[in-house]
Amino acid sequence: MLEIAGLPAHILLIHGVVVLAPLAGLAAVVFALLRRSRRYLAWPLGVLALLLVPLSIVTAEAGEQLEKARGLSQLVEEHADQGSFLRYVTVLFLVAVAAQIAAAFPSVLTRRPAFRGLRGLLESRWLLPATSALGILAGLFLVYQSIVTGHSGAVSVWAGTR
Repeated sequence: MLEIAGLPAHILLIHGVVVLAPLAGLAAVVFALLRRSRRYLAWPLGVLALLLVPLSIVTAEAGEQLEKARGLSQLVEEHADQGSFLRYVTVLFLVAVAAQIAAAFPSVLTRRPAFRGLRGLLESRWLLPATSALGILAGLFLVYQSIVTGHSGAVSVWAGTR
């Protein structure tokens, strides 16, 4: 089992996901809704979305190791399923954020020769509203899924303590 300073790594890593996932999800919603925020949020949002993917994968893997070491209960199994799903949600969130940022700043991409052929698509009138809607949905779903996953983990740990 992977440990950090004598504690199971999952217990420590989960705090990063619990804090960063809702923060990134809300940032994606703000990015979509407030045009003037895009210039300031593009880099932090992109970095957060990119960071969440490996963080959620490592956290889930550490959780699976902890599950094997501690044994399996119905509550732990439900939490493991939620955690596995959260990995996929972070990947989809990254794709949505990349689309949002590309649609908000098409000139950045079209300066590169590899993306010049996409100029018509990137500058189309429908792309920014579509990616904004996608970003709002992905951001809210990431917040929801991180809360559901965290809650199921808390229940699996604390259910028998009363």
